Amino acid sequence: MPVFWVAITFPLLLILQRWIHRHLRGVALLITGRMEWAVLLYAVILFPGVLLHEVSHWVTAKLLGVRTSSFSIIPQMQPDGSVQLGYVEYYRGRNLGAVREGIIGAAPLVTGTLAILLIGIYIFGVTDLAVAIRSGDIQQLTRALGDVFSAPDFLVWLYLIFAISNAMMPSESDRRSWPAFLLITGGILLVIAILNIFFDFQEALMSGLIAPLTTMLGYLGLAFSLAIGVDLVFMFFIGVLEQIISRLKGVEVVYEAVDSLPSESN
Repeated sequence: MPVFWVAITFPLLLILQRWIHRHLRGVALLITGRMEWAVLLYAVILFPGVLLHEVSHWVTAKLLGVRTSSFSIIPQMQPDGSVQLGYVEYYRGRNLGAVREGIIGAAPLVTGTLAILLIGIYIFGVTDLAVAIRSGDIQQLTRALGDVFSAPDFLVWLYLIFAISNAMMPSESDRRSWPAFLLITGGILLVIAILNIFFDFQEALMSGLIAPLTTMLGYLGLAFSLAIGVDLVFMFFIGVLEQIISRLKGVEVVYEAVDSLPSESN
C-alpha cells in the first residue's frame, strides 16, 4: 500500500505544483504589471522553500566532499521564459560519479519531505488525525481537526509547507544523473535477487530491507498527502485572487506562451 500511495501522490503533487507555479506568476504579473517585478514577487513568496532547496544542495555536496563554487538565491529570467530561482555550482570532476551527483540532486526532496513531516507531526498532529480518520469516530475526528486548526501560528506553518513543497521537487539539472543512478541501484537490487536465489536469505532480507523501505514510503506518502492538501487550499485562494484582479484591471494572463516551472540549477 505505501508503494501505491507514493505512486499516486507524487505525480499528483507534480501536477498541482505546475499549476501553482504558473498561476502564482500570473497573479504576481497582474499585481505588479511588470515581468521583472512579478518574478521578484513570485520568488519572495517561495523564498523559504528556495532557500531550503539550495542549502540542501550545498550542504550535501560539502558532506560528500564535492567542491562547490557560487551559490545564489536571486531569481533570474531565462531566455526560454522560465525562472531560475536559485542555484548551487559544484565541480563535476572525474571522481564525482552518478551516485554522489544523484544524492546531491535529490537532497532538496529529502530535506523538504522531512520538513513537511516535522511540521505535520509536531505542529499539526497529523498522526492523531490519521488515527481518527481510520477509527471513523466523529467525536475523535472533530477533536483532531480542532487540534490542527488551533495549532500555534497555524497560518505561518501552513505557508511554510506551501513554500517548501513547491520548491523541493528536483529541477531538470537535479535529475541529470538520475538515469545512471537508477541503473546502479537496479544493478545492486539484481545482485541481491541473484544472491537470494542461491543462499535463500529471504527472511533476513524482508526484515532488514523491506520493512524499513515500507516505513520510509509510508512517511513519503504522508508528506506528499499533506503537501497536496495544503496546495489545494492555496490553489483556491490563488484562483479567486487571479479572477478578482483580472476583472478589476480588465486583463488576463495567457499561460500558453510561458513556461511556468522554475528551474533551480546546480
